[in-house]
Amino acid sequence: MDKWLLACFLSLLALCATRPAAAAECNEIIASDTVISTGARYCLGQSLVVNKTSGYVIQVGADGAELDCRGYSIINSNVNVNGNANAIEVLGHRNIRIRNCNITGGFAAGIYVYQDNGLENQNRNIDIEDNTIAGTYWFGIHAYGTGISIRDNRVRDIGGRGSFAMGIRIGGSIVSGQTRHFVVQGNDVINVESPGNNSFGIYGNNVDASTIAGNIIHDVRTSAPAYYAYAIYSAGAGTNKITGNTATGSNVGVDFGVYTSNDANECYQNHVRFMSVAYSHCDVSGGNY
Repeated sequence: MDKWLLACFLSLLALCATRPAAAAECNEIIASDTVISTGARYCLGQSLVVNKTSGYVIQVGADGAELDCRGYSIINSNVNVNGNANAIEVLGHRNIRIRNCNITGGFAAGIYVYQDNGLENQNRNIDIEDNTIAGTYWFGIHAYGTGISIRDNRVRDIGGRGSFAMGIRIGGSIVSGQTRHFVVQGNDVINVESPGNNSFGIYGNNVDASTIAGNIIHDVRTSAPAYYAYAIYSAGAGTNKITGNTATGSNVGVDFGVYTSNDANECYQNHVRFMSVAYSHCDVSGGNY
């Protein structure tokens, strides 16, 4: 019995000893203007409130990094609709994961993954998942590159500047031979409005062999004369699968459910209601609702 008790005690001691090591695996961020410089796991240690018109709150500056906000918020109190501050930036990296962030207020973009699409893809294998973004003036999520997955995010109340407004924008390199693969799935995009240009729930720029599926898009509109609103817009010569999405119009101006620039895009099992044009330039032979 004594040996059994000793074994239990030693096992418990070993378990307790592992806890600090597990906590150390997450590098806590507690201040704005932070650059993630190593390919490790980072977490928000508290909510961050800023007043910015330029720059970033957190920049992911290394391959292989993960940012887990753990439900904390990144808030910009600035109300300049033409400001260019972003909450989270990724500029030319791969194998990145961003999740569990609550981003609100006067940012240009909540999550901004950027590269020069005139060059070969620099951003690769990036996961953006389970974030809430609300009140940004230009983009909710902006993601350029390839191998990018945008899943289960909530994007709301986007727009305000005189330019276009986009809930989610994706696009890849236009260099010959470069891939442009995306999965945009299970996101809620609600209330996107530009006062001076077109508005888009989900906008794909030169994407190919990608999937836009199971998203809910509601109340995408523009108050600008001679401009249009699009729940889903896919531009370029690519062939994509657009399926299982629900798009509901606002009854304001001219709006489109699913608009693509070529008939090779497959659009099926989507549910579009109360929009001026349900489907345009799409292969709808698979049937929709």
